[in-house]
Amino acid sequence: MKCYLFSDTVLPFTREQLESRMAAVTGGTETGDLVTAIYITSGIRASRGTAYVQRWKTPRTFHASRGYWAFTRAFGTPEDLPHRYKLIKVHVHPGRSYPGDEIDIYGWRFRYDSLLDHVLFLFAHELHHYRRYHLSLHPREGEHAANRWALQKCLEAGLPVSGRRLPVKKKKRATRKPALPAQYLRFRTLQAGDRVRISTDSRGIYRGQTAAAVRPIRPNSKRMVIRTGDGKTWRWPLTWLDPL
Repeated sequence: MKCYLFSDTVLPFTREQLESRMAAVTGGTETGDLVTAIYITSGIRASRGTAYVQRWKTPRTFHASRGYWAFTRAFGTPEDLPHRYKLIKVHVHPGRSYPGDEIDIYGWRFRYDSLLDHVLFLFAHELHHYRRYHLSLHPREGEHAANRWALQKCLEAGLPVSGRRLPVKKKKRATRKPALPAQYLRFRTLQAGDRVRISTDSRGIYRGQTAAAVRPIRPNSKRMVIRTGDGKTWRWPLTWLDPL
């Protein structure tokens, strides 16, 4: 496995410490086809891991052209990438306080003692996906299974990571429910080509600009497909739009 570390800040761990602990987590897994890129950057506050493991990557496709991982283009492309490989990317914001808790998008609460522990758990989670799709292990296992497996691998490697799945609150079924929440009803009449104003953009690129609706919104949808002035198409949250 090739591992690349990118950062815009001074790190509380060394590359040798990172690679040593990653080797402990990957013990027993064939990683000859795997490339891992770790990003510790302050530009994006969210933490995330992504496994590009169902199709082969090449040096030309190392970077994403849009979306969450587009920021990685600023760090360049490693010159010694294999001609084809499977890729795991992990990003953690360095400004978090440790020990600290985090609730992931799947409803799990984790506690990390350090930034390095946080990075290694996200890597272990994505490694489960690599094992499933590239090595044909863990058949039919999804995100919750990946969390359980990653937690176990971290504990076996001696990492002080703890976590559990939070109870799921049962939702009461409403007797009568409109096709759209009340705050979105104003978008019901918009047709393809109608104009909307972008009131919020997390990156600040399109804020205040107008865009065209690509098609009417679907029942219960909380996003609208719009086309911005530069010709790009997006699924934009309705709460970030104003109809004109």
